[in-house]
Amino acid sequence: MRKIAFVCPLENGLHARPAAELQQRVAQFRSRVTLHNLRNKRQVDAGSVLALIGADVLHHDACELHIDGEDEQDAWQMLSAFITCDLAECDGPLAPVTRHQEQPLPVFLAATTSICLRGNGVSPGLASGVAVPLGAVDLPQFAEQEAPEDAGLQQQRLAHTLAVTRTQLKEESRQAQGEAASVLGAHITLLQDAMLEKALLSPPAARNALAALAYTIDGLCQPLRESQSQYLQQRALDLQDLGLRLAANLTERPLFTLPDLQQDSIIISAGLITPGQFLALRGPHLKGIVMGEGGETSHTVILARSFGIPLLCMPNASVPAGAPLLMDARYDVLIVAPDACAEQWRDLEEDKIARIARRLEPLTRTAGVSRDGERVKLLANIALADEAENAFAAGAEGIGLFRTEMLFCERSTPPDEEEQYQAYRHVLTLAQGKKVVIRTLDIGGDKPCDYLNLPQEENPFLGWRAVRLYPAFEAIFSSQVRALLRASAAGPLDIMVPMVATLEEIKWLHARFHQVAEQLHTEGVVVGEWRLGIMAEVPSALYLLERAAKWIDFASIGSNDLVQYFLACDRGNPHVRHLYNYCDPTFLMLLNEMAARSNVELCLCGEMGGDPVVMPLLLGAGLRQISMSAGRIAGAKKQLASLEMDDCRKTLQRALACENAAEVTALLHEASAASVLPVFDPALLLLDRDVTSKAEAIKLLTDNLEVEQRVRAGVDVETAIWQREAVFSTALGFAVAIPHCKSAAVLNSSVSLMRLKTPLSWGEGVDVSLVIMLTVSEQEKGDHMKIFSRLARKLMHDDFRQQLLQGRDAGDLTARLERELTL
Repeated sequence: MRKIAFVCPLENGLHARPAAELQQRVAQFRSRVTLHNLRNKRQVDAGSVLALIGADVLHHDACELHIDGEDEQDAWQMLSAFITCDLAECDGPLAPVTRHQEQPLPVFLAATTSICLRGNGVSPGLASGVAVPLGAVDLPQFAEQEAPEDAGLQQQRLAHTLAVTRTQLKEESRQAQGEAASVLGAHITLLQDAMLEKALLSPPAARNALAALAYTIDGLCQPLRESQSQYLQQRALDLQDLGLRLAANLTERPLFTLPDLQQDSIIISAGLITPGQFLALRGPHLKGIVMGEGGETSHTVILARSFGIPLLCMPNASVPAGAPLLMDARYDVLIVAPDACAEQWRDLEEDKIARIARRLEPLTRTAGVSRDGERVKLLANIALADEAENAFAAGAEGIGLFRTEMLFCERSTPPDEEEQYQAYRHVLTLAQGKKVVIRTLDIGGDKPCDYLNLPQEENPFLGWRAVRLYPAFEAIFSSQVRALLRASAAGPLDIMVPMVATLEEIKWLHARFHQVAEQLHTEGVVVGEWRLGIMAEVPSALYLLERAAKWIDFASIGSNDLVQYFLACDRGNPHVRHLYNYCDPTFLMLLNEMAARSNVELCLCGEMGGDPVVMPLLLGAGLRQISMSAGRIAGAKKQLASLEMDDCRKTLQRALACENAAEVTALLHEASAASVLPVFDPALLLLDRDVTSKAEAIKLLTDNLEVEQRVRAGVDVETAIWQREAVFSTALGFAVAIPHCKSAAVLNSSVSLMRLKTPLSWGEGVDVSLVIMLTVSEQEKGDHMKIFSRLARKLMHDDFRQQLLQGRDAGDLTARLERELTL
């Protein structure tokens, strides 16, 4: 017998992937190979992946491989080389590089001692609630509902299920890429493991096949649950996932129903939540969603954004059912069992969000007008007819994009004409004559419908989709056209067709719509006012828009697809996603030329429309109709009121001269940071506040700057303040602190003041009763450090301090500060 002694070099321990690598090498030899974990004294068969995982080998565990058999010398040589040279490379790092590493936690929140899980926030927002796992199934309990079976039938059914599931996984693996393919490969290895097959096909006596499956999976998971490694504990999820897949195939029916939410809840799902599941879950108690996959452009994410539900994509999120949670998809974080620090941060954030909403609420009742009096229509994107009412309540001046795919997806047959008609009519009735743009079915490619049986395509984004499908699915297309034209009797309707790339398609659409309109007229059906338009989302639209006025009335730029088609980058591909940037100067050239060439009315309805940073560019290009998510409309109206069209045109021309997107972004930040608000303002004084910590004081002050729209984000200025505090304490003495910073996040240089009810510690044994904060824009041409030095001198005088400490009127105190500090 030969031995190989080694210390486990794997940071994550010997879990499925490295175990599979070892098992594959052991399988090449006839000798028996046994792994001995010297820490816990476990001895397992190295020819089984599940047995190797069950050995609970952790990082730095001392181990031995014992090799016994006729080819032990050859096995010893190969396995020695593998252990020495290759084993350490069989696993990735503990913290893979994802977007959350580029998104640090706010300074105040970073002080929490609670568990913080990081993901990818794809629908922004803040939420609290209890964890509700989606799809949690108690297999033993489920098995009690199944009829009893004899051992022979159990074995037969389990063997068939195992074969079917292996075939499924192999097919899915062929279609998958990247990490998904690796995970599926590991699952295939587990399903092919001799230990699993033996345990599954020869279990102890059980009531039926499902009970036998439940017993087997639980037994295989037990060693992982007992592991000291949290990582290996969570790998039990792989086996549980396989168990649920096997059980679904065994029973040939769904294993669970959606939960009935009775309290504020955050749904936790290991996989994708479908749009239908989202809509079924939606209600007053659905506060947030954590799901294992979904991307930024899936229909579920679009719905979550539309309804204001925060959503985090987080693979393998392991959270106990019922655990209290705090999630913030803006900062990509899920906090389990939030402590007092996290809860205080949440309360402060909710107060800030409510104050911003109150400030913007009057704008929901006004029209979009620039500072120099130019009218700009700000419209809403919706995906369901039910969203229209909330969109108009949020200040939308119309519907710029009604995506109709939700009517068609997640069902076995397409909606009939009447169902569609009622949905379209509902939106038009709510609009009361306002602009409504309904997009015809944008299906195919990345958005399939099962009942269409569309073929697999190598490149679905450039394939058989949208308008290209219509001639082949004439009945579905005609049904939608009839429903749309009938609905136009309820109000003026703009009908928009996606993915149009040629003049021939435009001519065909024009003829087809007018044929249907004439047919309806012949039938005696009333058709109201309607117009035909196209989505400008492929580069060829640049040339179509100056030639198509004879056949269409309008176009809407779909910036999401137009950017990725123009720059030839799939925004869902992590390797090229960095190229997807609508601030790229060449794309801005395309946009500008498209607006200049168009002989039809032009709108923009992609994500670019909701980005406040780029609004000056859109206005500078001449766009006067912009569609966005409803929640952004009030803020966009506020921003619009501060802009002048001539300045926007100049900003666009400067952007077109930039060399890259980074230069454009810097230019836009510089342009938006031009100071238009006074440095001193009564709204910047927070008097007689009950504050318990330095962190709370700084957050309150920086949040107030965000509410007053003097900074891009209060959290960025908060960070800048703390960076200076880390160098030296800004406690001046005389019970006064002067925190300060100069930052690109500051739009308008400001002097803020907080007077405390009770002195608090500012560090280094200094208590303060007065906090005066200076925040200076990097673009500020004046020298506001003169204010800092003058303030420091003034604070040495007791009468000045007493006036600040005892004054009751914010206006008088502001005037005094300005008079004393700017002389």
